[in-house]
Amino acid sequence: MVDQFVLRSAVDADSIALSQLRQQTFLETFVEDFAIPYPEHDLKSYFRLSASPEAVASKIADPQLATWVIEDKTSNELVAFAMAGPCELPHPDICPGEDGELRYLFVRRDQRARGHGKRLMNVALTWLQERYTKRPVWISVWSGNLKAQKFYMAYGFNTVGDYSFHVGEWKDHEFIMRRKAHLM
Repeated sequence: MVDQFVLRSAVDADSIALSQLRQQTFLETFVEDFAIPYPEHDLKSYFRLSASPEAVASKIADPQLATWVIEDKTSNELVAFAMAGPCELPHPDICPGEDGELRYLFVRRDQRARGHGKRLMNVALTWLQERYTKRPVWISVWSGNLKAQKFYMAYGFNTVGDYSFHVGEWKDHEFIMRRKAHLM
């Protein structure tokens, strides 16, 4: 079925399903695939602050952010998502309010290798370049996720720094990647 997977902007009614997808894909990627031993209280704190239905709803409603989902129309389930907006990464070359960031791009494990990541990446990069013209686009990626780093490098991103990303009190070593503006 050609139209089985629909890419669309997230809406408020997606808050609960998107919250569940954010938590599921985070656990699949970092706890199950990479076996990062996050303490349970740190995961709960992280999810409460950044992936609860309320937190997701506030991000969907934020006019400075854009959130996209891919929905499986046969099951009415969300299978992938991306979010972009103003860059908040700690790097000296970032111009606050002028640079954009791809904040999230996750695909459910059972839906990987179907082109969902590419579809989301293309729509997010287009949105970012339209809003942050002539400025770089930024992303952070866990230092141990070589597959994601390779994916982003294929879109012109290069590693330009690192920082500690907090999951509760746990600190992940993240790479900061930048894509020059002229690459669209």
